[in-house]
Amino acid sequence: MTTFTFKRTVFLLILVSISIFIFSFFKDDLQNGLQKNFSGIKEFLWSINVNKEKSCSFLEAKEDLGVVELENLKKENEFLREIVGISLNEDYEFELAAITGKNFFEDVITINKGMKNGIEEGMAVLTSEKALIGKVLKTHNDYSEVLLITNPQSLIDIKIASSDNYAIAKGENQKIKLDYLEKKSNVKEGDICITSALGGQYKEGFLVGKIISINDLGSEVFKVGEIKPFFKLTDLDKVLIIKDDK
Repeated sequence: MTTFTFKRTVFLLILVSISIFIFSFFKDDLQNGLQKNFSGIKEFLWSINVNKEKSCSFLEAKEDLGVVELENLKKENEFLREIVGISLNEDYEFELAAITGKNFFEDVITINKGMKNGIEEGMAVLTSEKALIGKVLKTHNDYSEVLLITNPQSLIDIKIASSDNYAIAKGENQKIKLDYLEKKSNVKEGDICITSALGGQYKEGFLVGKIISINDLGSEVFKVGEIKPFFKLTDLDKVLIIKDDK
């Protein structure tokens, strides 16, 4: 029993000696390996932190951009309200209607109000912000069809809100063409167009759109351009029909 214990002790001492020898021989390699692995872990953790900071910065920048866009939209809406001083509630009798159909190819929409609601052909149709959409083209008992101002059949006498210049707004398949603008006019891109009472189609002051381009062709008698309407058909779901504006 004593001999077995002595042999086991000797074996353990030899094993420890061999382990110490191996460790001392490969000490530098082990240290380098551990250092590399630890450095890799540190770099990995650092990259996660950096990416997190970048992600937070991106989200913060995106939120800031959204706030700026919202403020710009508020300012533009305030500016548009200042341009047109009429109040729909006080100055007009109107009927609220829902859009039930949109024909993008013909620039015509269908609304859920018709003759039984007192709707008649020729009535003006607007957004809640007093932006002109078009006029009632055809009425039925419980629904009506509306011709949009972007329809090629649409011709509107307009006034440039910032001046005394007048022109014509022509529908052009989901666009509006600016035409018959005098060459001597100082109208510029960004100017607001409103309806004029000259043609007798509409009362003066409904928003039509914003001028986004003007071309002065030397061979032409008038300037031409393009107007961006103050409504987006894809976003519309309700409209106002002005009953006493025919």
